[in-house]
Amino acid sequence: MTMITQFAPDVKATIAFLKLINVNVNAATVNETLQSHPDWPSLLCISDSLTNWKVPNAAARIEPADIGELPVPFIAHTNNQENPLAIVTSVTESRVTCLSKSYTKLNSLSKEAFIKNWGGVYLIAEPTEESGEKDFKLNKRKEIFSALIPVALLLLLAVLSLTGMYKSTATYNGINAIVFYLQWLILFAGVLVTSLLLWYEVDKNNPILQKVCTGIVKGNCNAILTGRQSKLFSWISWSEVGFFFFTGSLLALSFAGNNSIAILAWLNILALPYTVFSVYYQWQVAKQWCVLCLAVQALLILGGANIFINHLLLPLSIVPIFLFIYCLLLFLLPALLWYYIKPFVLRLQENKNTKREYLRIRFNSEIFETLLKKQKAITISTEGLGITIGNLNATNTLIKVCNPYCGPCAKAHLKIEKLLEDIPNLKAQIIFTTPNIPDNPAFEPVSHLLAIAAENNENKTKQALDDWYLSQKKDYAVFKNKYPMNGELTKQGNKMEAMDKWCNIMEIKATPTILINGYELPDAYSIEDLQYFLLE
Repeated sequence: MTMITQFAPDVKATIAFLKLINVNVNAATVNETLQSHPDWPSLLCISDSLTNWKVPNAAARIEPADIGELPVPFIAHTNNQENPLAIVTSVTESRVTCLSKSYTKLNSLSKEAFIKNWGGVYLIAEPTEESGEKDFKLNKRKEIFSALIPVALLLLLAVLSLTGMYKSTATYNGINAIVFYLQWLILFAGVLVTSLLLWYEVDKNNPILQKVCTGIVKGNCNAILTGRQSKLFSWISWSEVGFFFFTGSLLALSFAGNNSIAILAWLNILALPYTVFSVYYQWQVAKQWCVLCLAVQALLILGGANIFINHLLLPLSIVPIFLFIYCLLLFLLPALLWYYIKPFVLRLQENKNTKREYLRIRFNSEIFETLLKKQKAITISTEGLGITIGNLNATNTLIKVCNPYCGPCAKAHLKIEKLLEDIPNLKAQIIFTTPNIPDNPAFEPVSHLLAIAAENNENKTKQALDDWYLSQKKDYAVFKNKYPMNGELTKQGNKMEAMDKWCNIMEIKATPTILINGYELPDAYSIEDLQYFLLE
């Protein structure tokens, strides 16, 4: 439901590429994931995101002339500054077919022309059955719902106002009714355009608004909407004035009765000098054009033309005082509503931008390494302690110091298992805080888990850990019946002594305590966050 055109070029390219390789990831998820990456925008950003969605991929460089050797589709990083990514879908002896610019239409160009603008940098991907976004369908429903909200509000406004118009013009003949409906159409278009202007004030970096605003020569909405003449007063912008004018006029025309047209006609005529000021300012002073502002001026002129041509400029004497008051209230309604929700909208956008910046900083590898090295370091070897699972030859080691009856430890177990699945170069070492005291409640389950691990059957060890940590009730009697042991349980005392000694020396105060590559994980990071730093 989300339009691909509303995203930045790299996001649009990634969305299109995922569709070509049949991987289900919502457009909003692609947008947030890429823009929150510390290396946004880049191929590394796309590669890491694909890996996060379990899409095996690789980026490299070849001689451009060897383009025919690459499997299609692939992402090519070109020399185009505005749209650097092209998605190549086919290569023949003489032609290259690709998606670029809008990423919705295939373009065919000569191989020579394509190679001229491509340095040979590419990204390929080969999805598996596991590839895709977690909770894709649920997130898709949320995305559709979010996209439908503004559409639903506009439709509601249209239906309600048209209903009011129908009642007001029920006694009119066809020609007179058409005149009123034409004015309604102009005003409704004004509501749409000025809504976009308000949207621009809130989110001036939105790609779809940027596309609209740069659609003509010297098009630059930002220069006009943030310039010194962009506000009527310090507390109200011309964009807001326009929104209040068109929305208030639409409400008055629809719900204040036929005579309200006299008030609205005079207001439209009084607004016409502003069109001269706005066009002159853009043309001679700023020397740049705001497409949306020009659309507003065009609608004001169209409204004025309809008023003059169809003789709607009626004397105000026909308007009773209560109608003036009623129309005033209808004009105040959108103004009050906007000033009520404006702080929330601005805060929401600010939080969105702040979150992206925070995530870019948070997941910056250099910052993570710096923070990690400031944490408590392991001062005594962990070799031979506890249970080790995962790739025993891995260069990355995650240590979980835990208690078998600790609830948070059970939750951490699932997260660590997922990390081990996603990151080949990782092993996890589980160290228990349980002392070698038979009366301790944790003594028996820890001894049992250590005895199972001593059999060197990793699948059995993982299953035993799952059965213990993932069970609703930690019942040792049930567990020991499932994994019967003979004298092995009595041979685990030295291992428990060693773990207890290590925990005391390291002054472990809480479980679970997570350490990665010799240092305690900083509080600002979770186990899940490690995938951003350990993926290769």
